[in-house]
Amino acid sequence: MAAPESPPKSSRNKPHTRLLMISAAIGALLVLVISAVMNWPTGGETGVGGSGRIGSAPAPRVVFEAEPGVCLNWTEPDAADISQVTCAERHLFEVTGTADLRDEFGDNAPFPDTERWQEIKQQRCIEVSNQFLANRFDPHGRFSVGAFTPSEDGWSNGDRVLHCGLQQPGPSGKLYPITGSAAQLDQSNTYPVGRCLGINGTAVWDPADCARPHAVEITGVVNLGEQFPGGYPAEPDQDGLLATRCADLTAQYAGGPTAAKDKGLIIYWDTLAQESWDAGSRQVNCKVSAQLPDGSGLAPVTGSVKGQVQVGTAPAPHGTAPNEPGVPATEPR
Repeated sequence: MAAPESPPKSSRNKPHTRLLMISAAIGALLVLVISAVMNWPTGGETGVGGSGRIGSAPAPRVVFEAEPGVCLNWTEPDAADISQVTCAERHLFEVTGTADLRDEFGDNAPFPDTERWQEIKQQRCIEVSNQFLANRFDPHGRFSVGAFTPSEDGWSNGDRVLHCGLQQPGPSGKLYPITGSAAQLDQSNTYPVGRCLGINGTAVWDPADCARPHAVEITGVVNLGEQFPGGYPAEPDQDGLLATRCADLTAQYAGGPTAAKDKGLIIYWDTLAQESWDAGSRQVNCKVSAQLPDGSGLAPVTGSVKGQVQVGTAPAPHGTAPNEPGVPATEPR
């Protein structure tokens, strides 16, 4: 099956994040992960192949046979071995339903370009996926919508069906495995304590070994539902709680109340938006990172806050997205 072109910038909302400079108790907003979301081509016939460009080749029959709630997985970069698996197994895509585009694109409508496909997918597949999740899709959460689109040949023969689903991409376009059905999972956009997130320029990137340059290290997880059982807490109330809670958790993780500050690192945290809370998300991360000397963005950090740390004074090198976004990630999220 053909893989999509390089991922466009995501239209998903960025996560809410708070930054605390412990030495001065100053809050600031950091822009973090921009999740890449992909289109996958389908074409109304069986077979695998293609050059890796949107619409270049049809997808296997498994895509057309998959009902909402079916999970799909593949291990090959071009998804040539795509197959149906149980959602209890590791998978890369959970089907949420289909969207018929005939009301918008008639028989003579030209095949949409990549940018237009992204717009279509965001509009239609968010609707489909939100319905599948009983109106509990978290647009700030760890899942994003994906789609198998008609191939150009299928389009010319009248195929106007978009096959929508949920997936878990990283900023580079790699897909991270999901275990369990999204309908039963917490959609909170959190990472395990001790996980480091890579750096690309000054942007947060895919998970990385803490011994290598990275942007962020996760120092704690807080369940706001336990702290605010009465309903959605306003963000200032979340900040008031998390300023203390994240300082405490980071001190426990790093080995002392000033361990992060002494190494040139700052403590910050995520907050939840009302729509995330309404979708059932309750957890947020506490984190540490460093700013570049001129304040222009995140600095590359090498080493865990639990040990020796080196903070860079210049932006990290810019990496490149994989040639075929949608390739399975080989490291844990």
